[in-house]
Amino acid sequence: MSTFSGINTARRALSAAQLGMETTGQNIANVNTDGYSRQRVEQSASVLNQTGQFSQKFVPGDGVVVTGLTRVSDALATATARQDSAAAQEQATAATIWSGVENAVGDTGASGLSKNLADLSSAWNDLASKSGTDGLAAAQSLVVTRSQTVVTQVAGMSSQLESQYDQLGLQAQTQVSQANTVAKNIAKLNTGIRETVANGASPNELMDQRDQLLSQLSNLTGSRVVNRDNGTVDVFVGNATIVTGDFSYDLEVHATNGATPPVTVDPGAAIIGNPLVATIGGQVAGPVTGSLKATLDGVNKTLVDQKTNLDTFAQSLAGKVNTAYGQPFFANSDGTTPIVASKITLAATANPLRDSTAITGDGSSDRVYAKAVSGAFADVKSTWRTNVANLAASTQSASNRADLASQVSLKSSAVAEGVSGVNLDEEMTNLVAYQHAYSAAAKVLTTMDEALDALLNMVR
Repeated sequence: MSTFSGINTARRALSAAQLGMETTGQNIANVNTDGYSRQRVEQSASVLNQTGQFSQKFVPGDGVVVTGLTRVSDALATATARQDSAAAQEQATAATIWSGVENAVGDTGASGLSKNLADLSSAWNDLASKSGTDGLAAAQSLVVTRSQTVVTQVAGMSSQLESQYDQLGLQAQTQVSQANTVAKNIAKLNTGIRETVANGASPNELMDQRDQLLSQLSNLTGSRVVNRDNGTVDVFVGNATIVTGDFSYDLEVHATNGATPPVTVDPGAAIIGNPLVATIGGQVAGPVTGSLKATLDGVNKTLVDQKTNLDTFAQSLAGKVNTAYGQPFFANSDGTTPIVASKITLAATANPLRDSTAITGDGSSDRVYAKAVSGAFADVKSTWRTNVANLAASTQSASNRADLASQVSLKSSAVAEGVSGVNLDEEMTNLVAYQHAYSAAAKVLTTMDEALDALLNMVR
């Protein structure tokens, strides 16, 4: 091995140590950069390939070779963190939807439906207690007024649920628009990464950017990622492809009647019950998790169930009161049947009240009907209290699930960050090690130079 080979060995050592310091500096510079994965210099001993009869013995080698610049990450930890984050987003969105439903339908204390039902029951009791004409007209008027308050509130609850359908439809469209933008950017980064890999350069920073976008898309749609050999990824929402290589495809959300939400309907017509479905290129793309799934579930399940419960209560209220009253007291505004919350109103026979002037004492007075209606209100109030309690329990459960999912997501994110995140203590240790290696290589180079100079001087 010649002195010139020693100089080459020292040069390689200098280059490796310098790249190590530069890489460590890059890690330190990005310690607070979201989504950055620390990088590590991979190196190995260079083998001096000598064959044949004139090969030399006892040759130490040819120095060090940098074999790559590795992006430190754990595929399993990253996938788990992404999945848990999407679940947390789904539960958080669901909790918000349930909170909105509770605000629309749940009791609000002094102005809640429970209070108004109690006031109406009290008005019927007061009317039933009248034994003569004194105060009768006022008691009858109070029954009609409070009955109107109740039906107005029930219809208003239905209207608020339908308004939430519109809002969630718009929210779904916004989420879809965001998902499509992210998918297009992932496809562009796929192109950049593929070309960078083909040119033999490092695509690490591009991969960091893509991973952040993949996490955003997962939070929206619960998307699934498949890695390809050329550095690109394919992305699936459900079983439908949204990104493949350099191309992305548009995610869409439609009501099953073909309209784009919010669905336009005739005034007063129920719109809840028109399910929304996500598609890509005509293929159903049902999100398995993420905020879009929670939004679609809110439209297709939560709101439908709550609207059904409200309609069932309206039918129960009308059925029990109408039966006790002996003729229609509550009816749909358009005269149709069955009673639904959005159309419930006072029937034409409710005002003036039945037999309001027939105080004959023969059992035909309105006090007889008032007593019967008053007795029916015990079941009516109990039914509504059950609805309110069930809604409150569902809302609380949704909030608890959101809190738990958030904690799980934080833990799995911490695990992934522990692998790929920058640790300043570790980087400072690496920096000192590379600094010493650089200084030692420089000393070897200086020594080799002095030896070569001495040899040349001896020849002269």
